[in-house]
Amino acid sequence: MERLKHQNDATGDPALIELERELRTYPSGLKSSRPAPVEPNGIVHSLRLAHGDQVLSFISTITVFGTPLDVTLSELAIESFFPADEQTRTVLVRLAKERTAAS
Repeated sequence: MERLKHQNDATGDPALIELERELRTYPSGLKSSRPAPVEPNGIVHSLRLAHGDQVLSFISTITVFGTPLDVTLSELAIESFFPADEQTRTVLVRLAKERTAAS
């Protein structure tokens, strides 16, 4: 949420502003205008999602491209999620196989 707020402040993009507004309505405690503290030097962040009766754990990392001199890339960021434990990896593999079999 902090990164999204930073992007909104920098760009004023209506789609991102609407996304932030929507995310703040979710029942997850994100309604506060004061974000939870984030380790500023952290290179990965954890994410936990409920899937049925299981909790899937991921690590997330964001790659940002560009320099202040390269305007076309200055807002490009790629967020990647990786399973943080064996249970999550197993569930993801099973779901991928099910999806492949269904198509």
